[in-house]
Amino acid sequence: MSTLDLLPDPSAVEPAEYLHWFDVARGVAERLRADVVERDRANELPRAEVELLRGAGLLEAGIPSEFGGGGLPWRVTSELVRLIGRSDASIAHILGYHYVWLRYIQTFETPQSRRALRDTAANRWLWASPGSNRAVGYPTISSRGDGHLVHGDSGFATGAPVADRLFSITIDAQTNEMVVVTVDPASPAVSFTGEWDVLGQRLSASMSITLDQLTITGAEVLKRFGDVSLGQTPRQSVGVLHFQLTFAILHLAIAEGALDEAAAYTREHTRPALHSTVQRGRDEPFILNTYGEYVASVQAVSALVERAVGALEWLYALGDDATAAQRASVAEIIASAKVTSTEVALTVSSGLFELTGARSTATQFALDRFWRNVRTLSLHDPVAYKRDELGRFFVNGEAPVPSGYR
Repeated sequence: MSTLDLLPDPSAVEPAEYLHWFDVARGVAERLRADVVERDRANELPRAEVELLRGAGLLEAGIPSEFGGGGLPWRVTSELVRLIGRSDASIAHILGYHYVWLRYIQTFETPQSRRALRDTAANRWLWASPGSNRAVGYPTISSRGDGHLVHGDSGFATGAPVADRLFSITIDAQTNEMVVVTVDPASPAVSFTGEWDVLGQRLSASMSITLDQLTITGAEVLKRFGDVSLGQTPRQSVGVLHFQLTFAILHLAIAEGALDEAAAYTREHTRPALHSTVQRGRDEPFILNTYGEYVASVQAVSALVERAVGALEWLYALGDDATAAQRASVAEIIASAKVTSTEVALTVSSGLFELTGARSTATQFALDRFWRNVRTLSLHDPVAYKRDELGRFFVNGEAPVPSGYR
């Protein structure tokens, strides 16, 4: 178990360098917590929040030191996301996606990808991505003279309107190859559409993106993979697993944040029931029993998420030697983490009101934001399909075919 759990493991010892970064993340989380309710209601683009991440050095923390970054392993940057997510899941969402893209770019090992990492460290860039439009797929790329044209629309794209660079997966119109390119969002060929006025994750700035005949150079092509109709290699598709695990990390962080805040409210405000035999709400047996149930469940999710983090790092390290069977095994550990984290986070974030009492529903406390955030995140792709995927793998040995969601 981690030193960062709600019940920290005293036998888990982290290097002093990592402890420093945990303190940095806690400081950022405290700053975000101070006005999270007001910012959630205002629903404005999180430009100041991104500057807070930038100023704290968090945007380059996970880039290898050879490229000028902080050199933290992804296991540690995932913990930074977790710490911040307890206070502000939207900003943690943006940061988590940023770390995914940078970790994926590291696997490309091309001159262009190495330059992108160096430039990101030097300029403290934030990365986001247009992603895939479910209706039409990824944007297309075609040759034009000594450059290329990219065209297409995305679905929602977390963090894109406040990002410094966009990471776009495209499909070559001539060769059907998967081509990964970098995009400057300041280009006039890039536009952001739609309003992100939703139930939760309101500050994740998840607008849609249109790339309208965007011209890019060869230096902006980070990596070319093979014909997508032939299927993706484990190395090519590892980024999808990373995103799936990031959702589980965010679910965990929200559940932890909800318990922390609910417990603080219980200690200070919760009254004993009318027919109670105790003098303080914090001593109510049913309240303490339920807290115990929730803490145990969240600790179990933490252990499963940490196992998934280790498995994913192992898969990354295999590189081109990773097999489809190894990829499938890691995918199902991550699927297990996503299923369990979804169920536990929804239960905790809605059930906390049983532990805090009627007055805790006052809008000034905004305790509903934890449920709103996890409910919004959990609908990214139906968890029912993750349960089905797990069942097929366990009973019939049916490995998931890599896609944008598995």
